[in-house]
Amino acid sequence: MLVFITCFGLNQACIKNRVVILNLLAPGRILEYHCYSNVDDLGVKRLDFNATPFIIEFHDEIPNLTKWNCIFRQGPNNNMEYSYDVQVYKAGPRLIPRCGQLRVWAASIDGIYFARKYNIPLVRVLFWNK
Repeated sequence: MLVFITCFGLNQACIKNRVVILNLLAPGRILEYHCYSNVDDLGVKRLDFNATPFIIEFHDEIPNLTKWNCIFRQGPNNNMEYSYDVQVYKAGPRLIPRCGQLRVWAASIDGIYFARKYNIPLVRVLFWNK
């Protein structure tokens, strides 16, 4: 009799998910953002125009549904009069975590853009609230 046993841990080979935040507003225009999940709060941060993107890396929480929100703010003379509270990541109901998911969010003067892959163009999905 031949018996095979396979054993693995849930996060052992799971590549972390990533949320990438870009500031494509305009020279001198700062993007303020406050990102938080159901288990973590990153506080309020600022990102200069065309600066190195801010990246959140994480594993899905099982059995809880992992959710990340970011409140984006911007405005002329950096008065932050425009804002949007965006759900930047949400895991679906599942027993097996998602691995290697990518969500790219970019703030631009005319709205907020989104993509799920680096090699596809960003698409405007939201307009700023005033």
